[in-house]
Amino acid sequence: MIRKFSIFFLVILLFSCSGDDEGLRVNFNDFEAIPEAYPFSDIQPETPIAYFEYIQSMPDYEDPDDQNSIIYRNNVLFSFGETCSDVSCKTAFNELQAEEGFNYSCLPGYCFSYIKYQRQKDNFLVTSKEDVLNFLGEINTPGEALLVARANGYYWAVDEKNNGAIKEVQDGFELIVVKTVSYCLPFQTNRFHLKVDRQGNITIVSEEIAEIGENSCV
Repeated sequence: MIRKFSIFFLVILLFSCSGDDEGLRVNFNDFEAIPEAYPFSDIQPETPIAYFEYIQSMPDYEDPDDQNSIIYRNNVLFSFGETCSDVSCKTAFNELQAEEGFNYSCLPGYCFSYIKYQRQKDNFLVTSKEDVLNFLGEINTPGEALLVARANGYYWAVDEKNNGAIKEVQDGFELIVVKTVSYCLPFQTNRFHLKVDRQGNITIVSEEIAEIGENSCV
């Protein structure tokens, strides 16, 4: 009897290992490669806007001896639309900046992302995952689904389906993306098959190790 149980569990183990080797077990032919690092041109917020910027901000201490003196080095990674035309309106928009955001990264330093947009002559900031969902409303385009994923720390390779792909399904979008899940001992990046529904909820369908360095740190 003991031998039979041993054989039984060995078979289960073998099938389990075999399943892991198959990776995410998705048909990549059903997906489209993600063509850009910031493919947000099809974003259609619930309330129409005139201008949009996706910004990466890297805080830096202006005076090393004064930890309260901080400047923000802002890099506009993507934009669309047009700002207002008069000088005072443009100045107000350009001077608006966030002191916090989402998708913190840039180790061993740090940076964060945020969104700045203009509706008529009013300027707004999007600085959290919750703000992103409120800004977008219903998720109806690939760019919106990818923005939700980006706000939650996922990213992708350009034109490489194994590490960056998307397809629309009846109640949302499915994505193939990657995310760093451990930064030290080990440094580990996983590959994810995600579902983003119309409300912006993220479900992990499956995941696998994409890269691992047992003795590495960032």
